[in-house]
Amino acid sequence: MKGIAFFFEVHQPMRIAEFRSADIGKGKNYFWEEKNREIINRVVDKCYIPATQHFIDNRIKASFSISGVLLERLLDLREDAVDLFREYFRKVKGELLAETYYHSLASLWNEEEFVEQVEEDRNLKKYLFNVQPRSFRNTEMIYNDYVGSVTSKIGFSTILTEGVDRIIKDHSPNYRYRNPSGQTLLLRNYRLSDDISFRFSNVGWNEYPLMADKYAKWLSETPGDVINLFMDYETFGEHQWKESGIFDFLDALPGEVERRGMEFITVNEASKYPVKDLISVQDFISWADYPRDLSAWLANEMQRDAFEDMKNLSGCRDRKKWRYLQTSDHFYYMSLAGTQDQEVHSYFNPYGSPYDAYINYKNIIQDFRENCK
Repeated sequence: MKGIAFFFEVHQPMRIAEFRSADIGKGKNYFWEEKNREIINRVVDKCYIPATQHFIDNRIKASFSISGVLLERLLDLREDAVDLFREYFRKVKGELLAETYYHSLASLWNEEEFVEQVEEDRNLKKYLFNVQPRSFRNTEMIYNDYVGSVTSKIGFSTILTEGVDRIIKDHSPNYRYRNPSGQTLLLRNYRLSDDISFRFSNVGWNEYPLMADKYAKWLSETPGDVINLFMDYETFGEHQWKESGIFDFLDALPGEVERRGMEFITVNEASKYPVKDLISVQDFISWADYPRDLSAWLANEMQRDAFEDMKNLSGCRDRKKWRYLQTSDHFYYMSLAGTQDQEVHSYFNPYGSPYDAYINYKNIIQDFRENCK
């Protein structure tokens, strides 16, 4: 029976404040509490509560990775969302994955820091949900053989990444693979995933409107053992509004999937399928932007300069605050990508421009450096 593996990334960063040079040394809070609170409440009300309730009501088995940074904020502001996620995992037997607690780029530069953040994430999920994650999804699906090797050594049997074109030209994303460390490697089917996450409400799309029966037909006609549909959870209700019909689509999909002889599975359950092949990935890949590499965070001089400044403060005593400053979103906002990708960066950027994002970050780094002294 063909498996449909839904995976959702659930993350909101601690957005930094608008921080000017005049603020350095004044004891100003680094984080934009008003904006962070506003966005958390909005996504909980528009997505986390209604979407999770639909997944419970329809018994849709899926896999989730919830960043530690977000879980902290939900416990502070909206514990009802944590309670509902807990109810989902108890009733539907979905899977909870591990990631870097701070949704950081630690895997790119410091193995010890990377492992510590993963262990912190794993411990929080054990405490809150009484589960020990067996599958791993790195920040923004950043992956290569090195990431597989490190996460295999600390006990993860399954790892997810992007089905980039240079891989899927020889390997369909719709099978279970093995990496050189022996982990199950699952590749995102980005075309079928983006049909929901990006194109669902696009009235200019030649397949609009996307109905559940049509989509299930596409899934059933797609060759392979497991169709990996990986996306941001905010797709449901936040990026694709309720008025678009996204929840109606979600309600109708399980019946259409079952009618065509398919089933929803967790990413760990994909291990029941035979290994199709060994895939080795030398260069870093990700699911962000058209190049699907590291350029979303480290392509331009501003991003690289800010990233190096952050790394150089690893010796500071306030490691919690330093780790908040590692969150990948801070560097994402500084992007100067091409037109189509930049539209997405601008959509998420709360500062108005990449340059403002950089200036705020650099001033905070300077203030943090002074405090370290």
